[in-house]
Amino acid sequence: MPSDDFLKPLRDHPWIDDARLAPDGTTVRLRPSVSARDDLAAEFLENWGEVYDWTYSEGEGRHADDLDLSGWRASDTGRPLPVRHMREWVDHTVDLVLSLHPRWILEQGCGTGLLMYRLRDHVAGYVGTDVAAAAVRRLDADARRPGTAFARAAAHEAASPHVEAAMRAAGFPDARPDCVLLNSVTQCFPGTAYLAAVIRDAIALVAPGGTVVVGDVRDARLLSDFCRWVEHARTPDADPAEVARRAAQRARREPELLFDPPLLARLAAQAAAETGRTVRMGVHPKTMRDDTELTRYRFDAVLHVDAPPRPTPRPVAWDELPGDRAAALAGLTGGGAAVSVHGIPRDRLPAARLREIVGERAAVVADPADPALLGVVTPPEAAAVPVDEIAGRPGTAHDPFVPFTARRLTEVARAVLRRDVTIEIDAETGLPERAARAAAEATGTDPARLPPFLRRLDGVAVLAMASALRPAGLTRPEHRLTADEIADAVRAAGRHRWILRRWLDVLVAQGMLVRHDDGAYGGLRPVTRREAAAAAEGLAADGARIGYSAETTRFMLSAMARLPELLRDDLSIRALLFGDDDGVDTADGAYRDNPVNRYLNGAVAEVMRWAQRNQGAPLRVLELGAGVGGTTTDALAALAHGDVDYLFTDVSRYFLTLGRERFGAHPGVRFGTFDINADAAAQGVPRASLDVVLSANVLHNARHIAKTLSGLAELLAPGGLFVFVETSRELYSILTSMQFLMSARPGEQRLHPDDPRADDDRVFLSDEQWLAQLEDAGLRPWFTLPRPDHPLAEAGLRLFVARRA
Repeated sequence: MPSDDFLKPLRDHPWIDDARLAPDGTTVRLRPSVSARDDLAAEFLENWGEVYDWTYSEGEGRHADDLDLSGWRASDTGRPLPVRHMREWVDHTVDLVLSLHPRWILEQGCGTGLLMYRLRDHVAGYVGTDVAAAAVRRLDADARRPGTAFARAAAHEAASPHVEAAMRAAGFPDARPDCVLLNSVTQCFPGTAYLAAVIRDAIALVAPGGTVVVGDVRDARLLSDFCRWVEHARTPDADPAEVARRAAQRARREPELLFDPPLLARLAAQAAAETGRTVRMGVHPKTMRDDTELTRYRFDAVLHVDAPPRPTPRPVAWDELPGDRAAALAGLTGGGAAVSVHGIPRDRLPAARLREIVGERAAVVADPADPALLGVVTPPEAAAVPVDEIAGRPGTAHDPFVPFTARRLTEVARAVLRRDVTIEIDAETGLPERAARAAAEATGTDPARLPPFLRRLDGVAVLAMASALRPAGLTRPEHRLTADEIADAVRAAGRHRWILRRWLDVLVAQGMLVRHDDGAYGGLRPVTRREAAAAAEGLAADGARIGYSAETTRFMLSAMARLPELLRDDLSIRALLFGDDDGVDTADGAYRDNPVNRYLNGAVAEVMRWAQRNQGAPLRVLELGAGVGGTTTDALAALAHGDVDYLFTDVSRYFLTLGRERFGAHPGVRFGTFDINADAAAQGVPRASLDVVLSANVLHNARHIAKTLSGLAELLAPGGLFVFVETSRELYSILTSMQFLMSARPGEQRLHPDDPRADDDRVFLSDEQWLAQLEDAGLRPWFTLPRPDHPLAEAGLRLFVARRA
């Protein structure tokens, strides 16, 4: 086994804070230093600079001084993209920039000057920067003239002295551009943190009323589609499963940074808050005629900084246009009024066709929330909306910098040790990334497709709430009732009245009910059961197409259709969930067989693998409220190759019997009752005896969350892991279905008066509340998944991982 002397050279390396042996005695675990990220980001950029230096020096795609297409090749064939199509791509971007009426352009990542040659004659000054020395030298030699300057600089150096000097030399007032242009360059950035810094600097630098154009961005939500297209194009006769497998591998290896409009909006919103500026954002599809990867998987975004007020267009849904919708669209946008037509399906009316219909009198826009939808806005300057309106949606990114960092640290460590040992990046920095990757691989579908489906499901739930309360007479204008009077009118059972109060809050928030100053309610929007049923049509099938269990959707819709009976306690929600032979399948769908739970269980499995490697043997695990074993299945599969002492618990004998049937053959698995609302230490589990406490969708059932967490923390040995899945926001589809499981039995108290949820009838804590409660219980929060910029974050379910101090 390597000695301490053997590891000393690693500890002396500037990129490594610590090096030590893992418990297996052969794996070397590294903890990176603070300087490692900065140095590796610089190296990442240098690698891209070298690639483009070589590409531009070879000049194999150089058709003319102003049309050097070196490096532009089709992903499916590897051949150069057609010159005509590339000319149209260039013209598209130039038209977009010139429509903003800039006078002083700073282009970061100017490359061979494709845009520069076509922009400089239309502006007072142009400065181009690039990391590729060959490109800068050629442009400086061939294209320099008054009002034009070039500098070798990376994107994060926009405010550097040599870039400022170039802008002064080109005559920029106060050395500030009124347009910062980043076109087809962000894919080379070393991660989203670098992107955030570049966006912040650009917003801080640009003159008031100016713009930051982030163009030709590869949409992260479409990475899976892109990879499937490439693999199918290369082997069109291959088995679909094989194509899917290769596409998944390609996606994992993707070396470029991809992100989507909501992520960019979030970064711009953060930059706006830090710099004290106002930012609006417009998102535009590519409107070239040919259907290629450049039009299908990319978008342009324009950030308007400190812009003057714009007209607010009247929203019009595409589906509401009469007759020949294309003709109606042409007429609507040609009338001179401010109009925003949204919800245009891209597959029915491509962006190029939209541009032909509306001409230059309107802006063709992409829906920031859904890459499958387009829109049209007139006048064009009204296309940009405040970034906060977009940033509220989850964002998506594919970040290649994390695996790059792990690979380089492994290479450096092996070179220093001069032997091919197994290297593992210390869990404090490596496990969150590995868990996120494992979660993404387990999801099995494009995660960006799920949030729109969940929003539709929530929409049906809101209609069902309103329909269930209609018998109270609240739709009559003069009728006003208190919450208790409404509960009496619909004969709500006492133990479910807290749910009814939550419905009232939701309906008020959704604008479907009025809460008067005296606390009484009225003005309920009349919703019939038929309207709610119509909104639910096709939902189960649509969900199944994106990997969401049809059984779960049907269960939720069935509950929504029978809310009056559930509210009166004439029907038990358990009867809907478990009342027939398919009950376990329905529960499996709710707790395991859907994209969100597959993601979370994939991450749980990676955490359990790490725990088994690092916490000693046998690994001592207590699973709380294991239920149908939705999380147990993945946890035990991850632990299959080591010794475990795994205690599967629940308060229900039914679930314990089911657990024995499903998991009784696993070595090291025991079964027993455990109640999170009882004294933890008095239930046969000694203090400080566990390596992992695991739970999924259980802790919100605690009557006093602080007391429960403190008691469970005491069961963990020092350094033990507290791993749990919980909902951190209210989901209306849950509020009209599973939430009935959370009502106390008659005569029991649902929440302790000191519990933070007691004042507003809520079930779930927010992310911030969960983290604070963990800290108070002596548990150090480590990481949470999915991250805020992931599309599944909107689903509201989180994996929290903490350690006992």
